[in-house]
Amino acid sequence: MTKTKVATTADVSTDKVLKASANGKSVIVAKVGDKYCAIANKCPHLGLPLAKGKFENGVITCPFHGSKFEVCTGKNVEWVESIVGIPLPGVAKKMMAMGKSPSDVASFAVTQEGEDLFIDV
Repeated sequence: MTKTKVATTADVSTDKVLKASANGKSVIVAKVGDKYCAIANKCPHLGLPLAKGKFENGVITCPFHGSKFEVCTGKNVEWVESIVGIPLPGVAKKMMAMGKSPSDVASFAVTQEGEDLFIDV
């Protein structure tokens, strides 16, 4: 693993995620409470980016299919709930999931040195 600077503390606020790059991988960095967190910017459902999704209470929602993930752990908390923000009924959720089981997103420990934030990728 390689320690890579992804942001400064001034770059990251508590109300939105910051898209960053670490060794060629797209990640999102967020502040949840007093903690800085990072996960891959790639929804495991279809590999689409998460960065433009709704972020609240430490959870990012995939803007394409409504799957939700905790940004400090990468844990999946909801799986394929909507299509571009329009809620889906039960049968349609199963169809949109395309047989894929709920999956977590890769998460990365964030270390702070002064005002700089680093992750190991």
